[in-house]
Amino acid sequence: MYATTTIRIERSEVVNGESAQVWALLSSPAAWSLWPHAPFMFDVPGTEALRLYIGLTARGLGSVLLEVSDQVPGAMVRLLTLPTGRQEYTLSVAAGRRGTAKVTVRVKEIVPRREELGLELRRRKEVKGWLSAVRAVIEGRARWPGLEVPTSLLEASRAQPRIVAAQSASTSVLINAGPATVWDAIQSPEVARNLGPSPAIYIGHVPGTPEGEAGEMQYFVSRRSDGQLTGQVVVVTEMTKQRSALACLLGPTQFEQHYVLTPESDSGPTRLDLTFRWPAPKRADAAEAAGSQMTEAVEVYARDYKSLIEAADARA
Repeated sequence: MYATTTIRIERSEVVNGESAQVWALLSSPAAWSLWPHAPFMFDVPGTEALRLYIGLTARGLGSVLLEVSDQVPGAMVRLLTLPTGRQEYTLSVAAGRRGTAKVTVRVKEIVPRREELGLELRRRKEVKGWLSAVRAVIEGRARWPGLEVPTSLLEASRAQPRIVAAQSASTSVLINAGPATVWDAIQSPEVARNLGPSPAIYIGHVPGTPEGEAGEMQYFVSRRSDGQLTGQVVVVTEMTKQRSALACLLGPTQFEQHYVLTPESDSGPTRLDLTFRWPAPKRADAAEAAGSQMTEAVEVYARDYKSLIEAADARA
């Protein structure tokens, strides 16, 4: 286990604008699109305090689940990353003199001690850039950020690299339903509420991303066995409608799910071939353990798909 340390950063900027206008920006997920590299954040529907961030992280393009852990309306909002709580962001505003407002950012982050200097310098640069962007918006020199996913982020997510040295686990299952029914089920994020050992409790399409084609993004928020919430975003990088799809986990941990449908007739049955792929561990014992775990997981998912789709089809 590597040694860690905590970095703390605080920086303020005085802007020419009313504090109420500044608060309207700071309290919105849209404010995060002003951070460097044009990330995207949105409120998770059905929750009061969860937000999902998609953009560059310390390990590349990925997603982060955050919780609004504290808020003083009109003055301060604090966000904490889940499930670890290793990062904390506090954004605040205070009214100044003659139509000005003071914007303050505080960042608290637990980092590996060996990376402390580099990460702190990068965070300070990010905070400085974000404050400058906020000032430009409030003072009318830049447009108010929207709620759409930046084009650059959509393009980067679609270009997720395939796993080069991969280990895989596959299985096939015959589902008593037509290919259109099977396709609709596996492409719907709703099915994740009943899949696997830790079904998702909040799911949906990432707003502003395409649906039913390459580039589609879906999000899933699940509760771990320790009670902590964790979030994931999956991007569909390849799709042939009603035939196959390749879905990749957006994040530093590469993981792919490949679906292939082979219909025997228009009304069924339909064979679903399901494959999981992940980076092959270097140690033989780790590879063997991962292979065993993933073989069991892919079979469980295939059985769940079969039972869910057939039960729904029977009720229709």
